[in-house]
Amino acid sequence: MKKNRNITYKGLVLILSVFVLTISCEKWNDSDINIDPDKPADVSMSLILPGVQQSMGFNLVGNNTVRTNNIWMQIFEGVDRQSYTEGRYQITAADTGNSFEPMYTEMMMNLGIIIDKANDEGVESPHFEGVAEVLMATTLGIGTDLFGDMPYTEAFKGGELIFSPAYDTQESLYGTINTLLDQAVSNLNSATNVIDVEGDVIYDGDIDLWKKAAYSIKARHAIQLSAKNGNAAYTAALAAVSNGFTSNDDDMLVPWEAANGNPIYQFMEERTDIRMGAYLIDLLLATDDPRLPFYAEEDGDGNYSGSALRGQDANASYPGPNIAAIDASTKLMTYSELKFIEAEARLVLGQAGAQEAYEAAVAASVLRVTGDANTAWLDANINGDPVTMEKLMTQKYIDGAATNQPYADYRRTGFPNLTLASDAVISEIPVRFPYPQSELDYNTQNVPSVTLLTKLWWDQ
Repeated sequence: MKKNRNITYKGLVLILSVFVLTISCEKWNDSDINIDPDKPADVSMSLILPGVQQSMGFNLVGNNTVRTNNIWMQIFEGVDRQSYTEGRYQITAADTGNSFEPMYTEMMMNLGIIIDKANDEGVESPHFEGVAEVLMATTLGIGTDLFGDMPYTEAFKGGELIFSPAYDTQESLYGTINTLLDQAVSNLNSATNVIDVEGDVIYDGDIDLWKKAAYSIKARHAIQLSAKNGNAAYTAALAAVSNGFTSNDDDMLVPWEAANGNPIYQFMEERTDIRMGAYLIDLLLATDDPRLPFYAEEDGDGNYSGSALRGQDANASYPGPNIAAIDASTKLMTYSELKFIEAEARLVLGQAGAQEAYEAAVAASVLRVTGDANTAWLDANINGDPVTMEKLMTQKYIDGAATNQPYADYRRTGFPNLTLASDAVISEIPVRFPYPQSELDYNTQNVPSVTLLTKLWWDQ
């Protein structure tokens, strides 16, 4: 009988427990129990911004894109593994996901969030919106110059059940870039702004510098259309130059530090697949260029040497401190690039000032790279030497080492005159990056059918 009573009590306790749990679960459960404090649902603009900028510095102008096209441009030489393979232009959809995908997941998507937040009622912050628009245009500009057509208008619309976004044409993307930059200038000029720009690792919230950056990026993409728009492209570039950077102090740079090192530094620490290319090093050696020890380390013999094209010379110079020091900044846009744009536009249009702009461009490059004016070298090699398109583009190529710009300019102008790799798997140096496998798998119906030799819109 005692045993039965115990069973009855146990059954009663079980029933009561279920009953109480059923009617009181809202009181017993903490509504915050499943919220991860390390993954907040809402993040301020000042916390989103530096992550975007660091991703741009790493993925857009730091390692994944730059390393590959600088091998093709013979600034670097791939001496082992994947980098050696890329040197014969063997690159597939499996190789470009780390270049293409972060533009959406880490850069443009988060910039869109900043733009939305900057327009929230009661906290309208056009200065933050303007900064985000400059960065959006910069990302989209470099992206389309590498890949051509890209999703944009229908991108980031998963909430509207658009999971396979259409591709915008490069022509329309260039229009979008200009619209974004015009909107950015308007927003940055706004006299009313609620939340000041904070978290900015590039300009520390300096709105005047962001306006200069907007115009400078505008000049870059105006002149990129020289084959399409002719003299109008150069005129548009000059109009933008007049409001752009005015010294090296204005450069649009992403900083790195010991705790978060430069992307090429990290790559060389982990892989060491690249050396400096002989084409670039020989150009520098020919004039005893003061930038040489900043672009290259001494080789094992105490000299500066580049690996010959397809030479696989592991003893050649490693990338130097300007390119691969742990704290070397990566470059989104520079004053020297802007002065080269001005020099080219004035030269082609037959305007006065081309020589002066060219000399100022080289001087700015030398000063930025070396920290010294090197006036004697400039007088001996640059100043007073009549500028030609080939000289201009050669110096712009040297200045643009470890950026995407030499690759963009090479396709547009044909300078410098590079030799095809002896074991090339295609008949020419690639004129574009292939779309990534993720797009081929999940956005199959929209991905343009291209090869590495399918020219971009502005290159046709």
